[in-house]
Amino acid sequence: MMVDPKKATPAHVYMDGIEFFPSNKYVLFGFQWKSIAALGPILGPIIAIQWGWLPAFLWILFGTMFIGWIQDYGSMMVSVRSEGASFGPITCELISPRARIILLWYILWYIVLILSSFTNVVGGLLNTVPQSPLPVLITTVIGVLAGYLTYKLKVHIVITTVIAVILMYVGVYLGLLIPIKVDLGIWTIDFWMWIVLIFCFLGAVLPIWVFIQPINYLSFYLVYFGIIGIIIGMFSGVTYAAPTVTTFYDPAVTFSGPLWPILFVTIACGAISGWHSLIGSSITSKQLDNEADGSMVAGGAMIAEGIMALVALTTAAILSPDVAIGNIKAGKTAANFVAGGSTLLSVWGVPIDFARAYTTIMLVILAITIMHIGLRITRLVLSELGGPALGGILRNKYISALIVMIIVYIVTSPKTGAAFAYIWPTFGGANQLMAGLALMIITLWLLREKKRAIFTSIPMVFMIVTTISALIYLAYSGITGYIAAPEKVGLGIAAAINVILIVLALLMVYEGYKAYTRIKDPVNQVILLLGFLLL
Repeated sequence: MMVDPKKATPAHVYMDGIEFFPSNKYVLFGFQWKSIAALGPILGPIIAIQWGWLPAFLWILFGTMFIGWIQDYGSMMVSVRSEGASFGPITCELISPRARIILLWYILWYIVLILSSFTNVVGGLLNTVPQSPLPVLITTVIGVLAGYLTYKLKVHIVITTVIAVILMYVGVYLGLLIPIKVDLGIWTIDFWMWIVLIFCFLGAVLPIWVFIQPINYLSFYLVYFGIIGIIIGMFSGVTYAAPTVTTFYDPAVTFSGPLWPILFVTIACGAISGWHSLIGSSITSKQLDNEADGSMVAGGAMIAEGIMALVALTTAAILSPDVAIGNIKAGKTAANFVAGGSTLLSVWGVPIDFARAYTTIMLVILAITIMHIGLRITRLVLSELGGPALGGILRNKYISALIVMIIVYIVTSPKTGAAFAYIWPTFGGANQLMAGLALMIITLWLLREKKRAIFTSIPMVFMIVTTISALIYLAYSGITGYIAAPEKVGLGIAAAINVILIVLALLMVYEGYKAYTRIKDPVNQVILLLGFLLL
């Protein structure tokens, strides 16, 4: 896709200071990277260690280079070339109005799974590591103040950044001095889950420049310096204990399922992620100052996330296999990153207590800075889908956000929810299937513009076939699990969402095929026909 540096982007054409506004490319890169890099590229590779480090390493490496960055860049630039429209309007124009409705329903349930899996992890971390809540609160306050200084008082971004980053590290230190421990018995984790959801609620209803963008931008530095520190530790002569390869499938070893298709959805980010397409097309495209910045912002952020995934894989690889696998089976996957990451930080002089607190805060920040965006997108989708219903009550941003929060809580609560071991691959399958659908939209746009689509159509076929296969496998295990334990309402809901996503994806592919047949491009039609026949 050829860029035109002289062409006005939607950020300039439709600038309103809320959704559309041009941003510095370095700020936007930080925002994009921090908005796509969440727990997926951290926990996914760690869970995938059950198949050995080599399969995970190869998928991260080749997935990032040949599929991931293409989807990320393509999603954002298709939106930029479509006047900043998100995938909903683009799908309506490119495929059909029915396809738009199907896609919106898919996005709604898909993001519910994202929020559920992340709420599960963050609630547990805030409960078990009392040194983490205060630094997260301080980072939030600093982010809001930094946004006000930058956009209202016009303080130079460098000055704001330096002061804010220093204060964030002071916050980490204060967390060691002032741990926050809450004991509400069996309701303790539920309490922290609701604290997380309330944070997300603020991001869902406040203007982007007030809450989401400054917090995500500044959090980039907290995570970035942590990743750099861990990378330095990787070359300090530590011993790597993880096996290179285990087996394709053995329930006693690869307990999540067979390598194909489950590995490719377990690593839910770091190689490719449908979430990236939503961020690029719904938010970042509206802030792109110049088309020439697109490769750095979207492509660069994807490559940075791939590096992050390899770092996470390393933190698990240095641990004893018994410890690493034991934590994963117990639903404590995050403990592997904290243990491995803090060990790698400590080898070059970082106090181990500070390192443990810091790696925990990294995980919390990675999750919540994605979750508030997810809730924002979901309440917009719910408002659009159910706008005329119930007297228009779903168009109220507070009510629509609250409804989503309640559903997420039911799915993930220890009282009613599904186990993390089920929620995670289910979220991963939905996420990677979203990537396949995004590649289909990009492919159809390229064909309409008379451009070659081979580099998007082949990954499209692979992702859709793989992820639908994974979701079928997971739906079966979820349904049988719910029948055996009917009190786990959240497990039943998660299994039902699996089935719904499969049906919606197949309907979306059918609509995409009909759109493809309307495009008169003999060369590309031969390529795509083979793909759709496989599907």
